[in-house]
Amino acid sequence: MISKVRGNIGLLQKVLAWPFIKLKISPNAISVIGLILALIGVYFVSQQNWLLAFIFFLLAPTMDLIDGTVARVLKKGSNWGNYFETMIDKIVDFAMLGSFVLIPGLQVAAVLALGFSMLSSYAKPRVALIIIADNHDWPAIGEHADKLIIILIVLLLASFGLNLIEYGLYLIALIALVGTLQRMKYAKKLIAKAEKKGTLLPYIKKKKER
Repeated sequence: MISKVRGNIGLLQKVLAWPFIKLKISPNAISVIGLILALIGVYFVSQQNWLLAFIFFLLAPTMDLIDGTVARVLKKGSNWGNYFETMIDKIVDFAMLGSFVLIPGLQVAAVLALGFSMLSSYAKPRVALIIIADNHDWPAIGEHADKLIIILIVLLLASFGLNLIEYGLYLIALIALVGTLQRMKYAKKLIAKAEKKGTLLPYIKKKKER
């Protein structure tokens, strides 16, 4: 949901990407920097230093926001880079949610948030093993940006003494669960459409013919 506004912040992306473009830092290196920032944030979560955790968890996804811009300007875009950047994003996502397992009393909420988030993330690419699917937006909540906003809000509030982190994690778990069900419903629709048009992937067609 929230990620849909990304296309409206092109100017901000260019401003943030400018130093990296001037220094000619590769997009893959920027993705790795984002991961390092996230891991530093994990450390501060373990220390329950909520303000520094907030700062580093804010900086980490900022790298994801600009690596594509840098790739286009420096003409260093590649299929591998696209795959690599996506995998790093997932590791960062895992690191952020998984970090709360380190805090006594938050383990259950963190595991639920992490588990349902993994299901939500898997529901979309799994359909590509049955039909030809592109990366268009799916009508579902619980995307990376949605969870990130919740994490940042509860960390910021905790830094001011209002600790609602556990509730935030349960909220993430809930929207990820709902998002998973929405994605499954949409996948069913896409598969039915492909079956009707005869556009299932070749190996699926062979199985049906046996």
